[in-house]
Amino acid sequence: MKEAFGGIFNIVFVVIFLVIVIGVLGLVFSYTKAFKMKNAIISVIEEYEASGCYPEIAGGSTDTPCRNKIKQEAQGLAYNPVSLNCKETLCSKNGGMCKAGDVYCYEMTTKTKDDGRQYAVFKVVTQVDISFPIISRIMGLEFFQVAGDTREIQLQG
Repeated sequence: MKEAFGGIFNIVFVVIFLVIVIGVLGLVFSYTKAFKMKNAIISVIEEYEASGCYPEIAGGSTDTPCRNKIKQEAQGLAYNPVSLNCKETLCSKNGGMCKAGDVYCYEMTTKTKDDGRQYAVFKVVTQVDISFPIISRIMGLEFFQVAGDTREIQLQG
């Protein structure tokens, strides 16, 4: 009987080890997907020189070529985070936008150079697609966000 309990403990340890390994592999896969999405968004914003990439600020349509390409990139990567929780400071200052159901949020920082032209740098934030309620409550969703900046883009006008 004593040997039977020893076997059960060994099985429990193996199961716990496998759950941890599979969880880490899933987290690495999700982080990789979020990094690829962030890089895709930054390249699209730079490609379109931010034209039509932030229509919410001007009250325009969100159905622009830039936004459509970002949606295509998200579909191509199968990137759809459960909930994108951007920091309030990121979403509210300097024209930053964050909408529920969107695949990213951004902060636009503008500056005027000596020649009088306005330039903007976009800080893009994507969310790692993780749906482990216990882990997300313990570590917080802010831990699972990936951020990156675009190069300086000259604003039109």
